[in-house]
This record gives sequence, structure tokens and C-alpha cells, in this order.
Amino acid sequence: MVAHRFDPAKLDRLNDVGRLVDLNPEALWEAFGTPGATSVVEIGAGTGMFVREFALRMPAGTLYAVDSEPVMLDWMRDHPSVDSPAEIVVTDADAGSIPLPDGIADLVYTVNLHHELDDPARMLAEARRLLHRGGTVAIVDWKREATPKGPPIEHRVAVDEIARQLSAAGFESVRVHDVLAYHSVVTGVVAL
Repeated sequence: MVAHRFDPAKLDRLNDVGRLVDLNPEALWEAFGTPGATSVVEIGAGTGMFVREFALRMPAGTLYAVDSEPVMLDWMRDHPSVDSPAEIVVTDADAGSIPLPDGIADLVYTVNLHHELDDPARMLAEARRLLHRGGTVAIVDWKREATPKGPPIEHRVAVDEIARQLSAAGFESVRVHDVLAYHSVVTGVVAL
């Protein structure tokens, strides 16, 4: 499958607050199962909409907003984040090579990125490297079914394939959370 990439010229779509209805941050944060997380990484942060939402839910710590698109990085830097207990650090990096230390994170997540990846195994290996033992990876992406919005079905990845990829990358306790109408949420844990 050839990956479908988001066009940075359509940046305004990423800031549409209507996304917070379809991708309810409270439901996602609960599905991630990491309420006490103090070190979080979002790969493919875009304009940082979910970075800002999740920073408000963290007790303290750091949330790394990783993206490789200059227009996205500039937007995040030019629009200061909300006043939250967590520090937000904008990080310029490719999804498969992130300049952060091994085992730094309690949670690594992506939102609507998985279907855009040329090499999901590489990104999952990087997520695993970033997570400490017991840390959680969470993949949120479009369900592979007809929905009133989103990318073409042929560009989407089936939830069972995402779960298989997490298992193949060495994650344990892989779970599918059916908490959103148009999106799948799949989590896995690094063994203790």
C-alpha cells in the first residue's frame, strides 16, 4: 500500500475544533490507560491540537510534540500552548528517528498518522525504544470502513492489522478500544 500523506496546505483542517467531537480527548485519554503519565510523546503532532488537550490532563511533566513538516513545526512554535501543568516541547524529527533518550516515555501515541506511514514497523520500533518498561503505545486512526469524512478507505489500515503490527513490534497486552465512531484505538504495552 502506498501511504497517503496529509497536505500541509490544509493545515486549517487540523485546527477544526469539530475534530474534538469525533476524536474526544477525554475518551482517548481514558483508553490510553495512563492517567498518571508525566512523559508523553506524540508522533506526527501536526498543529498540536491533541498535545494541548493531553497536556491539560497530565499531572505534570513533559509532552514532546514530534513532527517533520516545517509548516506544522512553525505553527506549533508560533502559537503558544495552553497554560497546563505539563511542558510542551516541539521536536523536529521523522517518525522513525526521534532524538530523545531510550525509555523516556510513559506513553507514545499517534492520531491519524498510521495510514500515512510508509514503514509502520520502523515507527513502532522507535515508539518501543522511547517507552520504558510498562509504557504504553497508542495508535488512533481512521476505521477501515465507510465514514462521512476522512481519507479514502483504500488508504486506511484495518484495526486487526494495526493490532498485528503492534504484536510483531514486541508489544504485549494489545487491545482494541471501541470508543470512537470513526476511529480505531489500539494500545500495547512494553513488557515489565
